Amino acid sequence: MRNLESEGEILTDKERKNLAILETVKRSGPISKADVSKITKLNIVTVSNYVNDFVEKGLILERGLDVSSGGRRPTMIELNPKAYYVIGIDLAVNRIIGVLTDLDAKVIAKEKAPRPKDNAEAVINTIVDIISKLIKVPDIDSKKINGICIGASGVIDREAGTVRCTEGIASIYVPVNTLLDQKFGIPAMMEHDATAAAYGEWSVGLGTDARVMLYMYSGVGCGIIINGEIYRGVSGTAGEVSLKELLDYSSNWAQNSIMLKPWDLSLGMPDEAKEAFSKQADSRIFKEVNSDLTKITTDVIFKSAKENDRLAIELLEKAGERLGVRISFLVNLLNPGVVVIGGGIEAAGPPLIDAIKRMIKTCCFEEMAEAVKIIPARLGEDSVAIGAASLVVRKVFAQA
Repeated sequence: MRNLESEGEILTDKERKNLAILETVKRSGPISKADVSKITKLNIVTVSNYVNDFVEKGLILERGLDVSSGGRRPTMIELNPKAYYVIGIDLAVNRIIGVLTDLDAKVIAKEKAPRPKDNAEAVINTIVDIISKLIKVPDIDSKKINGICIGASGVIDREAGTVRCTEGIASIYVPVNTLLDQKFGIPAMMEHDATAAAYGEWSVGLGTDARVMLYMYSGVGCGIIINGEIYRGVSGTAGEVSLKELLDYSSNWAQNSIMLKPWDLSLGMPDEAKEAFSKQADSRIFKEVNSDLTKITTDVIFKSAKENDRLAIELLEKAGERLGVRISFLVNLLNPGVVVIGGGIEAAGPPLIDAIKRMIKTCCFEEMAEAVKIIPARLGEDSVAIGAASLVVRKVFAQA
């Protein structure tokens, strides 16, 4: 297998056909070659030649005969998910998650550890430790692990394998791709966390063929899928939906602008809860933390809202409205069929999701608003890690 970054995002004709056929078999198998031909719009001779090659390589399995209405019964084919394995890493702000999956993105093993703060070397050591555990999973041949992808928050240089973090934590300016390749002999790549999560939800969790899909990583990042392809922009860093903190946010015009206020993953909810303490000290939020305001987190707010706490529900609705305005700009611009709400805030449930839907209906042009579905992420905390693994699977297919 070639280096995962060697060809960038420019696929050869052969790689595109590889990807089209193998993705179709993965999604629709068991399936006949004739049906693969219809779906991919490749002629049957081309499909047969490619499939025969994949069978020889062990990527595709032949599974008996289809029930036919007449004539020769076609052989059914399906993906061999155990042909190779891949590793996906979620390098999040507070924790690092690693998963080992097969080619169907089924999680075989998972490792999780806190993310070290302000020390890039410690972060890399933690990643190495997680990968070391994953490649030693019983009954898995480590030689069949075909790639590693790290999904990270911040500004990613995919070619160099570095990440510049924007949350006040240690950036990583060493070539992680090269380091992991040298350490494990397994090719590696890096991807933006929202982009990885978007691809994971699109290819694994959604079960939809939406041509344009957005994944909102809370209110700070956005993964963009257009016609099944990841949109990265000219410099490969598309998807940041917050502004760099250069403006004077104390000025009235900035304070009153939803689009200009800097956000973190919590959408500002813990800070708003603290501000409400003096007037609503009887809220379940404060009882959950014994009035220690430093312990207020989104999880505390989510839990309180599910117990019908008025303040918690109000905080979720306001956060949903603010996020809904931001998403409305993107919906009007890109006209997506699906917007996935993720990054952890999907756990807030209906109060936040419904508020987002209301704002999109209010702020978007009717044609765009009617065309888009707003849904919570379905892969949970593993969205980025599984998405990163799915991106490696995509490379495996293209380079088969």
